[in-house]
Amino acid sequence: MKSFGFWLMMCGLLCVVGCQGPLGASQDNWLLVSFEKDVPITYKMVSERNTELDITTDNPAKKSKPTTSSEKLELVMVYTPIDVDPFGLSTINVKCKSAKVTRTQLSGKQNVRDAMETLSGKSFTLKLSPTGNLEDISDLERIAAELGKASFTSSKDTTRIKNPDMIGDFLALQQYLWAAGSAIPNQLKLKPGDTWRAQQSIPWPLPMYPPPARTATYTLEAIAAEEGQPRKAVISSTYALSETPLDDYIKPYEEGRFQMRGMFGFLRNFQFKHIEGAGKQLFNLDDGLVDSDHQEYLMNVDATFMLPLGNSRPVLTVNQKIDIKRIETPD
Repeated sequence: MKSFGFWLMMCGLLCVVGCQGPLGASQDNWLLVSFEKDVPITYKMVSERNTELDITTDNPAKKSKPTTSSEKLELVMVYTPIDVDPFGLSTINVKCKSAKVTRTQLSGKQNVRDAMETLSGKSFTLKLSPTGNLEDISDLERIAAELGKASFTSSKDTTRIKNPDMIGDFLALQQYLWAAGSAIPNQLKLKPGDTWRAQQSIPWPLPMYPPPARTATYTLEAIAAEEGQPRKAVISSTYALSETPLDDYIKPYEEGRFQMRGMFGFLRNFQFKHIEGAGKQLFNLDDGLVDSDHQEYLMNVDATFMLPLGNSRPVLTVNQKIDIKRIETPD
């Protein structure tokens, strides 16, 4: 649902556009998304996570050697506007052209097929405001539920087995693509040096409601305007753990008891202690589209074992990288 503030901003924008001419000809620093009906926009999206597990004890002589697991999601997503309203909601058909997950367990072996790979060839719709705010995600919730269902198998005794998946990464990528512009409180007064914040989910490889959250602080660093090149907004970002839980989030998984497969099946009571990192987005002001977005951060997480092991305590260090890049639309 649009806020009153959003409509005030749009009314002001209409007045300014009325004075200056077509929206595309304006030289103001508006980070408004722009779509052409039936003209597809394609992004390659990559989420890569290395998780180091260290077992700590009160006795330094018994310190173990850390072990590491890795997982990587690679997506090619095509966003095709099917109904464009520059001052209302635009409807976007989103199709996954390809989805690949590479995962290495602590043992070094490949894991079972990730549910995210079932997304390839499937489509869903989104409705976006001119600022890029996701106003209607009901169809994304539908596809997330399908993916969540595909992440479970059953054992011979009908116990539900939850396989590792990167559904949370996929959902975060859809949010991050539009997040910087949609969180700006006043587009009409935006200038280099301005900062703003947004609360966002953090990709996490197992069901958790609410999911872990971060506060992203964005800064408009500069407007790059090289001769003969489109103007681009350079937006930096830094991250801190959110002080409050997320209110709105998608729930891909059915409620009920299950057994988690892999490393996280042995861990409980996760406590997210710290996150530190930075990112950079290039927003094409002339096209009204994100050209690229890179994020990287380290996150420290404490946990406990499912079965107590004396004074041994598992500590996780998560190295997360996010890359989003606009590419040529494949045939």
